[in-house]
Amino acid sequence: MFKALFSLRLPTITFLVIFAGLYPHHRLQAYHRRHGHSYNYSAIRQRQQQTVIQAALAQRNAAQQVLAAAQATGGGAQDKLNSALSKLRDEAQKFHDSQSTTRQAAKELAEIEEDILDEQAADSPYKQGLKKVEEARRNVQQAEDRIVAEPAVQAKLAGLSGNNLQEAKNKIFEFDDNYQTAKGELSAQGSASAKIRTELFQADKHWKEAAESLTQARKEEKEAEGNTHGGTSGRVGLNLKAKSAGEAAATAKAAIAQAEAVLRANGAGNLINNNSSANNSRSGKKSNK
Repeated sequence: MFKALFSLRLPTITFLVIFAGLYPHHRLQAYHRRHGHSYNYSAIRQRQQQTVIQAALAQRNAAQQVLAAAQATGGGAQDKLNSALSKLRDEAQKFHDSQSTTRQAAKELAEIEEDILDEQAADSPYKQGLKKVEEARRNVQQAEDRIVAEPAVQAKLAGLSGNNLQEAKNKIFEFDDNYQTAKGELSAQGSASAKIRTELFQADKHWKEAAESLTQARKEEKEAEGNTHGGTSGRVGLNLKAKSAGEAAATAKAAIAQAEAVLRANGAGNLINNNSSANNSRSGKKSNK
């Protein structure tokens, strides 16, 4: 029976080995990462909501550390408070950023674009186009080096530096036909490469889905800004430059309240008590050591 099972699985294993050999590991990772997701607006909002919840918990935890450090006394208390405040600043920034659906959609769209380009084979039009761009760039550099190496040009550039030197070079380059030809070729190859990129993106269903989601997110956030004339999310309202223990404690309490309000608004209020119990348990273990 073992032999029968082995013989049945052998073609599958052989296919996977061959496929892995033909398809580089990083491109395989990109493929699986992208094709296991939906990128419609609802799916992106759900992922963003999870990011918000995690960021809110992280800000709350950091604020609790500040509160504990503000109440501490003895040697090194100020250093611990400064360190805790620095951590809170970092987490407050992440918390602030996480609340933008536009930012989440833009991040996912950028990841899709990176994956699409990673999936291109070495002999693909895109990769071949990149080679042509690099070759054209080298030709421009060689033309510049040739011109600058001329004795008459060196005499004109003598004593110049910074912006003045670059401006003088550019004026000289403008009158060199070979340089202008090389520069024109670089521009043409750059445009051709950009066109290939755009066509690759627009032919990909995940990219189109994510691009539409980004457009919708931008529209909704713009409308929200117009209706509220500002917001109170993220770092807004927190005194993250607090210096005294009293100011730090007040900042920590505000950050905790802010994070807990967002957790409740996102249906994660149950995590508040769970997270507090976990933190108290860890604090107890530390104090017992």
